Amino acid sequence: MDRGDRPGVTGRGMSIQIAFTWRGARFRETLKLEPTKANMRYAENLRGEILRKIELNTFNPIEYFPNSKKLRRMGFIKPVALFRERAEQWYNAQSHLEKSTLTSYRKNLNHHILPRFGDMNIADIKHSMIMEWLGLTAWASMKTRNNVLIPMRGIFESAFLDGDIEQSPMARILNAKVQTKEPEPLTLQEVDAVLEHMQRYDSQVINYFEFAFFAGLRTSELIELKWGDIDFNRELAVVKRAKVESEVKDTKTMRIRYVELNSRAMASLLRQKQHTFLGSKHVFHNPNTSKPWADDQCQRKYWASTLKALGMIHRDAYQTRHTFATMNLMAGCNPSWLAKQMGHTTPKMIYEVYARWLSLSDAGREKNKLESLLNDTTAPHQKQRVS
Repeated sequence: MDRGDRPGVTGRGMSIQIAFTWRGARFRETLKLEPTKANMRYAENLRGEILRKIELNTFNPIEYFPNSKKLRRMGFIKPVALFRERAEQWYNAQSHLEKSTLTSYRKNLNHHILPRFGDMNIADIKHSMIMEWLGLTAWASMKTRNNVLIPMRGIFESAFLDGDIEQSPMARILNAKVQTKEPEPLTLQEVDAVLEHMQRYDSQVINYFEFAFFAGLRTSELIELKWGDIDFNRELAVVKRAKVESEVKDTKTMRIRYVELNSRAMASLLRQKQHTFLGSKHVFHNPNTSKPWADDQCQRKYWASTLKALGMIHRDAYQTRHTFATMNLMAGCNPSWLAKQMGHTTPKMIYEVYARWLSLSDAGREKNKLESLLNDTTAPHQKQRVS
């Protein structure tokens, strides 16, 4: 074994140390090689190569010593940034968001994202890896896939801004196209049949669903409606808050709105007064607990069993809101007025979501215009000849 030192090359135990100066800093880098004669000669040649490149100003120390502690201290080598660590850092920065949004992010991280990328260096994750993962995963729906991409984009964007990666591999990964599910509202006759069948339940259940059908509030707004929000003189409901996953928050559009209450909505409120007006701030209570509804899912058993008993197609209870919208449109109401009643910032949603019902309503009105003209005139062939 040749442990004899050569200029700038020293054998140390079971390794070899190379010494050189670069940019005014003295380096002693270790090669994990036994200091045999051949290995010492190799180290000497390697050092010579390094010195030549330093002289030509072409030396890149990371190519030779990617794990150098000195280069890391000098900032030339950045510590490995695990995707899992960056993901948690990004998630913690989202604490200002709604609880329901954070719950969705956490679910997607734990179930989909971290099992695949969590233990990887974020700089090693490439566009092709993500595309392959997206293609091979059996997504419950394209909407689920799109929702998973939201935290993915945020994590990589944060890493890019911190300088951990040169560019985000998510840059050209687009959302999948998702066909919007058309509303499945009930007709007025079906509404009455539903409420009639609910007579077998506590009257508070009927009051809740009748108000839902004829006021058009979101279910999260319904369960947080308070008696102080009702103006009986002007027949208005002031919608200013909602409850999602047991957390009270602002409305979806972050705006207070005033809903004009029709006779059916007012009738349900007047009946409900005898139950909760004096003993609670909240309008609607769960009759099983005598407390305000904990969430907007507790009413499912009444809704689902009623539709099943009546032989109706199953749909979620949010269809009460769609029913309100379509009944108003079929009655010929102004879409702009309806948008304000439902809490949309513009009528655009009304035209997009309820296009079919708008067409049906318009078709009837336009046809009636022609019928009116036909009734006011007599065709020449129908006129009697005057002798």
